[in-house]
Amino acid sequence: MILAVAMKPPDHIVGLVTSDKDKKFELVARMATAIVQIIRANGGCLPQDLNEKGFTPDEVVEHWHMAQSLAAVEINLMAKPGQPKTTEK
Repeated sequence: MILAVAMKPPDHIVGLVTSDKDKKFELVARMATAIVQIIRANGGCLPQDLNEKGFTPDEVVEHWHMAQSLAAVEINLMAKPGQPKTTEK
């Protein structure tokens, strides 16, 4: 018998990337959240837009592709009907 367990969805999909034990992807998760916020506000996000959010040019060069991918996943999940909506922090 399979039991279904009701779980509260996370506030941010990108929050699943990091944990208290391993902060390896914390910067990428913060960058992805910033990308989502910029896209919501401006309709798009370029790498240089992250400099205004406090990320250095070197951080953007190193982590842009992974953070952009995570942001795209979050935006796509939010757009699907029946999916939980995330809230900005």
